[in-house]
Amino acid sequence: MEWVTKLNEAISYIEENIKGKIDYATAARIACCSLTRFQRTFSLVSDTTIGDYVRYRKMALAADELKSSSIKVIDLALKYGYDSPDSFTRAFQKFHGMSPTTVRKLGVSKAYPAISFQININGGNVYMGKKPVVQIEEFVGKQVVSFFVDQIDPEKHAWNLMRTWVKSNIKDYSMRRYIGCAPKGHHPQGEQHKSNEGPVKHEYYAQMILFDNEDISDLCKDVDICAAPQGLFLIGDIIFNEFHDDGTIDIGTSMQKSSQIMFDCMNEIGGYELDFNHRCFYEEHIFPKEWFYGADEMAEMKLWLPIKKM
Repeated sequence: MEWVTKLNEAISYIEENIKGKIDYATAARIACCSLTRFQRTFSLVSDTTIGDYVRYRKMALAADELKSSSIKVIDLALKYGYDSPDSFTRAFQKFHGMSPTTVRKLGVSKAYPAISFQININGGNVYMGKKPVVQIEEFVGKQVVSFFVDQIDPEKHAWNLMRTWVKSNIKDYSMRRYIGCAPKGHHPQGEQHKSNEGPVKHEYYAQMILFDNEDISDLCKDVDICAAPQGLFLIGDIIFNEFHDDGTIDIGTSMQKSSQIMFDCMNEIGGYELDFNHRCFYEEHIFPKEWFYGADEMAEMKLWLPIKKM
């Protein structure tokens, strides 16, 4: 996949300049994306920030030099970009759990090898390292509690209805899975999403998936219970790395970019194709605990693309 190749080329640039000044904007250009997108993509697939990665690599390499040479700590600090030996020693001890002097004396230190992103396919999952980039799930016979809204900016209203209901009726609401969809699309007239566009009137469902054989009919007199989405779905994280001119997150464009990565992964798996015949995509919302108490904390989101076997 080209995006994986470009990401590895950016890492090669960082490694080549690890002892000097690293320009993250240059690394992003090598990866063929914006700086924000590069930072977020790196964090998603590596479970660490690019800043932490660089610091950890510096500390690991500095320890190797301490053990294999007679270089002074003050020279080592300057070599790896620290203004003083004290700041270097603090960072060194935080990472290794020992001072530079102790590492040199004992000849042991914490390793942190250079990262390399590789795609591995295991069944219906695509992994980058130990982290799944996309996975295939099948849903059969499940039900959902559903709230329907048809207005301008319906997502916010629908999820507020869901939040109020689960807080009043469900004890383990923070452990549930929540999905949403616009059955006729977020642009019902078929228009393409455009950056900086205003709110659009459309239908939207906010839904909570019920556990197998769960009976909460006594709690659902004022809400709808209906069939959950059925069949196979390709599921992957939405990386929020596209923005409007005013600095707010452009969810639509972020979803488009993430869906392309998922599509590429599906092709790598092989044997599947998209299936939008009478089916639609869903957005799984992973809400922080603060959201349930009224905070406008943005949820992490996963995209569900309907697929079928070829």
